[in-house]
Formats: sequence, C-alpha cells, structure tokens
Amino acid sequence: MRGARAAATGQAPVARHAALIAAMVAIAAAVAVAAVSRLIRVVPHSHDGELGAGHVVVDVLCIVVAVLVALLLLTALTVASVPAGHRGGRGSCAAPWASAGVGALANASVWATIAALAVGSAAGAFDGFPGGHLAACAVLAGGLGATTGAVHRRAHHQSVYRSFNVVAMLLAAGCLASMSLTDTGEWWVRNFSTLGTSDDVAAAWFNAGLVLSGGAMAAMSGRLVRGLARTEYRARRGARVVVHALVGIIGFALAGVGLVPIDADETLHNVFASAAGAAFFLLAAGTPWLVRRMPRRLVGTSVGALVVEVAAWVVYDGLAWASLTVFEVVAFALVFVWLIALVVTTHPERAEAPHPAAARAGVAALAAAPARGAIALGDRVRTATITAAIPTFAFGGAPPAGMQPSLARSN
Repeated sequence: MRGARAAATGQAPVARHAALIAAMVAIAAAVAVAAVSRLIRVVPHSHDGELGAGHVVVDVLCIVVAVLVALLLLTALTVASVPAGHRGGRGSCAAPWASAGVGALANASVWATIAALAVGSAAGAFDGFPGGHLAACAVLAGGLGATTGAVHRRAHHQSVYRSFNVVAMLLAAGCLASMSLTDTGEWWVRNFSTLGTSDDVAAAWFNAGLVLSGGAMAAMSGRLVRGLARTEYRARRGARVVVHALVGIIGFALAGVGLVPIDADETLHNVFASAAGAAFFLLAAGTPWLVRRMPRRLVGTSVGALVVEVAAWVVYDGLAWASLTVFEVVAFALVFVWLIALVVTTHPERAEAPHPAAARAGVAALAAAPARGAIALGDRVRTATITAAIPTFAFGGAPPAGMQPSLARSN
C-alpha cells in the first residue's frame, strides 16, 4: 500500500511537468507564427504564386525567423519557470545563472512580445489612439512587461503562480496567432469571438487556446485557492469551497466558449460567456466577505476589477463608445489579473525546499564536524555552526507517521 501511494503521488508532478512543457512549446509556436505573419506583411514581395528568386528568399527568411523566435521564446519560458530551489549563484544549484532577476526579465520579455505583436496584428483598431498603433504598442507592451516582470520577481518561488502564468500566456498566445492569421477583416469592430468563426487554422488557434486555458484553470482551481485555508485569513465556513467552485465555473465556461463558436450556436456560446462573467463578478464581489481578513492588496484588486468591469460595460452598452471586443478583452484580462493576485497575496511568501544537492552538501558538512553538535533523528537539533535549515528526514528517510519533520537550525 505504501508503494502504491508513493507511485500515485509521483504521477501528479510528472503529469504537471509534461503539461507545462507542452504549453510552453505551444506558446513558442504561436508567437513564432504571429512574428512570421507580421514579417510577411512588412517585407515587400510578390504574392502571385510565381516562384521567383525574391519569393524563395522571403520564404527562407520566414522559416529562419520562425525557428529563431520559437527557440528564444522557449529559452525565456524555461528560465522564467525554473523553481526557486534551482536558482541562485551557488554551484550546487541546477541553474545558477537563472537568478530571480533574470527570470523576471525573461517573463516580462515574453509578455511584452505578445502585446507588441497583438497590437501590430490589429493595427487598425488603434487609428484613433494618439500616435497610432506604434504609440499604443510602446505603451501596452512596456506597461505589460513592467507589470508582469515585477509580479514574477516577487512570486517566482510559488509553483502554482508559475504554472498559472503559463496558462495565461497560452490563452494570450492562441489569440495572438489567430489575430495574425485571420481573414475575417476588421474583427475588432464586432466581437472577440469572431476570431473563432473563420473555420480555418486561425479559428483553430483561437478556440484551442480557450479550451486548453479554460480546462487548465478548472483543473488548477483547487491549487489556486489553497492559500485561503491559512488561519490568519479567518475564512468563513465553506468559503474555500465556494471560491473553488466559482473559479472552476469560469474555467469550464471559457472552455465552453472555445468548444462552441459563436457561429455554431450563438445562444449556447453566449450562455458560456455570460456564465464566466457572472461567476467572476460573484468571485470579486463575494470573496472579501467570505474571507474576513483577506489581504488588503487582494481587496483593492477586487474593488478595482469590479469598477473597471462595470465601467467597460457602460462604455460599451450604455455609451456605445467601444465595441463588444473591448469589453471582452477587458473581462478576460481582469479574470487572470485577479487570479494571479489571489495566488501572489494568499500563498506563503517563502522559498521552496532546498535542492537535493544543497541538502546533500549540508549533510556532508554535518558529518565532517561531529564534535560540533549532536544529530538526533526526529528531535530538534540546535548547533552553533550550522546556519541553514535542514530537514531531518534527509538523514534517515521519511519521519514517523503523525510527526512533523524537525528542522536543524542555528542558535
């Protein structure tokens, strides 16, 4: 039975790592597709199908650019996803060059690239913006990069944050690839769901991004709200279950929006979209009441999200100053911003367990100086020379059932 439990426990991390790698590959491929699409529109060449020398050169150039962009994105995503226990400048770390600052820069670069290409793919939507789409590109890409970099630097040690960050990127990259390939014309003047109605590869990118990111959100809902169980937040009875259910509903509804394009069944598509919006409204409005001592930053994020969502609805439906696309983009963004704020503010701010190599180094240091302190398994050990906290189960296997692992700490 013990072996069966160990095997079952080990399957979950393996599955998560496999899903994370697959998502990063998909993100890199989507961004590469968008970059090549922009290159084709910028570089002048013949589109008449004749295989001239210029046409061949452009094709080769596009392939090279696609490969380079994909490799750069994969590298940046890998650096941003390195666990905190594998970072640092010590030789014992698996990736000593991937410091917290480098990881934050890599994460910010990916988000800024996605934002810049998205603005370029929908350049006509920013004709009324002061400075046109170039100024909008600088503002949006710079702002998004700075924000995501700062958040990543603070929360990079949280595995659930790193995973959900990739989920958000997956949705953004899928939409980006669809925006760069679609032939639906000025889709932004109608609604965002128009991207999924072209019945081609562009629609496939859009709908697949919604289905995969929504399904991942629903699957991760339990991990996303786990921090609310901490006693200092004084959550009401059943609060965590309610928040868990609302996050799951949002995830399933997003997946439903992708599974049922608006041109396939408009009524059912709108039901899914409305369910996601209503669930998020209840989540942002009800969580401050359900969790009596919710962190102030999350309370502020909840209030701000509600204000922005209501204002976006008034601008779209009441004043008719913007299309439905604007409201949908704002609503999608608010969901992911709020959930990332939930993870960052409610999960413990501590580094992950030390890398096994570091633990083995600590064991060797203790063994080399037996006279400096006594080591007793299962007991709290205090020495005057050891400065790092080392779990006692590193010396003699798992602790006895019902006991918490003791830590060897310095005086």
